[in-house]
Amino acid sequence: MFSMEKRKSIPYPQEIILPAIMCAMTKRTMRALGYFPRNGQVRPVELPLDPPQEDEILVRIMKVAFTRRDRNLLQDLGAMTPQGSDFIVPGHVAVGKVVQIGGLVRDFQPGDIVVPTVRRDCNRCIDARSDLCPYPQYYSDSGLHGAHGFAREFLAIRSRYLIRIPPHLEHLALLLTPLSRAEKAHEEAVQVMKRYNFFCYHNPEEFAPSALIAGMGIVGIMTAFLLSLYNYRLTIFCRREVDDDRSAILKPLNLEYINTQWVPPERLEKAGYGFNQLFETTGDPEFAFRLLSFLTSNSVAVLMDAPARASRDLEIEISAGNLLTNMVHGNQVILGSIKAGRDAFESGVRHLLELADLHGETLASLFTQSYPFNEYQDLLNLDSRDVLIPVLDLE
Repeated sequence: MFSMEKRKSIPYPQEIILPAIMCAMTKRTMRALGYFPRNGQVRPVELPLDPPQEDEILVRIMKVAFTRRDRNLLQDLGAMTPQGSDFIVPGHVAVGKVVQIGGLVRDFQPGDIVVPTVRRDCNRCIDARSDLCPYPQYYSDSGLHGAHGFAREFLAIRSRYLIRIPPHLEHLALLLTPLSRAEKAHEEAVQVMKRYNFFCYHNPEEFAPSALIAGMGIVGIMTAFLLSLYNYRLTIFCRREVDDDRSAILKPLNLEYINTQWVPPERLEKAGYGFNQLFETTGDPEFAFRLLSFLTSNSVAVLMDAPARASRDLEIEISAGNLLTNMVHGNQVILGSIKAGRDAFESGVRHLLELADLHGETLASLFTQSYPFNEYQDLLNLDSRDVLIPVLDLE
């Protein structure tokens, strides 16, 4: 919308408001979706639309993806709404365009394509990583926990919560947020694995680090694509047929695909399957514990999703003695990983550039259903087993 020549001709900094935005600002309200936990309803609401503060950026939200976590929120009668509000705007995965900047903003320009990060910190621990904050009362997660999400027309936000996207990646920008989750989980696993020398004399010559990915939601798929850029022997466990549309997305990757509905994990364990790294993305507590037996010595399991509220009280039977013995004798590590910080998002942009070159058409095929705002109910009625990333189009 703005060429580089036009940008240079405008004194900087200067606020620029497009005609459409000027019209919206006159109304001083914007459309949004609201989820009301008290009765489980989702309906359109109006939010105030104020110009950005001096250190803020006004973003026109273009598209919002609805993932499994968003669907879980819309079934959670105990969802935490923003302070003073009886509803929460859903949607934590979005892409937008900068339309107005505050006078103190130096690192963004109108027309920039951006992805907002999810976590909002307390704004006091300047040097701390907000994605590792141990105090839930001091942070919020947009569209998930205590803060409005992105299923709305505009977003006023500080620049440190925005990630600039190269214009030619705009069609894949909605993949950045799930990819950032994979980036963080992989980086944490690598930090653990650095203690082990994979060039051990006793390892066979063809030995390579191995990784098991459990689950074929969008986070599991993006974890598979990320790890395909590294020298891993990849295996994915899921409960889908190998020839269905979603499974076909992984065909370009050199990985082993196993449907655990037909081949139970116990049989695979007896066959000698073992992995240095496990990335569990299903949030299914029973399935996750069954997979821990696949960890080899000096390995790490990263649990990347938590159970939905309805499953949190689930009681399962485990062989605790064997689990602890394997962890201690095998130097195994189990860690949790949720939300991603700015570093993971920025690393995700770099890897998304690589993946776009290698698998651009395949990644673009993840978006099969798009609905305008007034058809939001049709989007919410979709079966998540059939549609991977339904998109709410706000343009």
